[in-house]
Amino acid sequence: MKKLNLSKFDLGMIIAFAVIGLLGGGAWWYLSGQLQSAQDDVKAANDDFVKYSTSQGIVVSNANKKNLQDNIDQLKAQLDPLIITKLQAKGNKLASITQQDPVAWKHDLDNEVRRLTDAAKKHGVKIPPSFYFAFSRYLNQNPDDEKTVVLSKQLRAVEEITTALINAPVKSIQSIGRTYEEENTHSNGAGGGPAGNGDAEHLAGFSFSVGDGAYTSYPFQVEFDASTESFRKFVDGLLQSPYVFVIRSVSVQNLQPSSPQLSDLDKIAGANAAPSVTDSAPGQVAASTTPAGPQYLFGNATLRVKARIDLIEWNIPPSDAPATPDKAGTKATSNP
Repeated sequence: MKKLNLSKFDLGMIIAFAVIGLLGGGAWWYLSGQLQSAQDDVKAANDDFVKYSTSQGIVVSNANKKNLQDNIDQLKAQLDPLIITKLQAKGNKLASITQQDPVAWKHDLDNEVRRLTDAAKKHGVKIPPSFYFAFSRYLNQNPDDEKTVVLSKQLRAVEEITTALINAPVKSIQSIGRTYEEENTHSNGAGGGPAGNGDAEHLAGFSFSVGDGAYTSYPFQVEFDASTESFRKFVDGLLQSPYVFVIRSVSVQNLQPSSPQLSDLDKIAGANAAPSVTDSAPGQVAASTTPAGPQYLFGNATLRVKARIDLIEWNIPPSDAPATPDKAGTKATSNP
């Protein structure tokens, strides 16, 4: 029986294990080196991103940067004419309103009240007795000097809204409310509903700015009686104004809530209504006339309208030469 040669077996196994170990170690060394290299590349790319994004603000090539600026210029070229025609109409004097002497401002207010009162009378629009168009608190006092600017802007809005009502013409103006901006001590107020203090002219809240001062919104509330046609003309008049108005909300109440009864039809048709066909001689119906003319049973009633309307002042640089300073009493639109 042969003996197992352990010396040869042990030597071969040792050699085999040595070769496998060398191959494995080499592979590990190679792969770990590649991984470290990839990690270094990622870190370098991240360092470049942080460097250029913080110091230069953008990470684009010069060609892409030029294309981006060209697109911005083209967009601006399209927007500038719209800003001039829509947001900076020639008749819009808000940007040119300056501070006035309180006595001079009060004189302009009195002149404007008289003008609007005469225009309302001329067009048959009823207004409350001694109506002062939302500025009754200045019947016997003058505002502070620094408040004349915002009060002049509000007076301009009231003039435009009232002019549209008179030109419609509506049947009557019940009330006009405004926020008391002269009492505003906040940087950014919020317009609200009626003040609830018995003062119909006082609209709670204040004007407010939007979009980091892109524009300022001045709230107003007007209540009036009108037909459907004059209501439509009033809204159209606001759209034709050189000032930017936004109708925030509208409530409408029909002042004739009940439908006519059948027994009222003869009365509605007139005292000399045409005789019925069954009781009339031939030709009598055709020959008869109704002096009252055509009568509308629906859709012709007077409407009581309450509208919240905001004047928008765009805070953008003027696109043309500075305008002559505008006073509150200067006429920006055609007289009613």
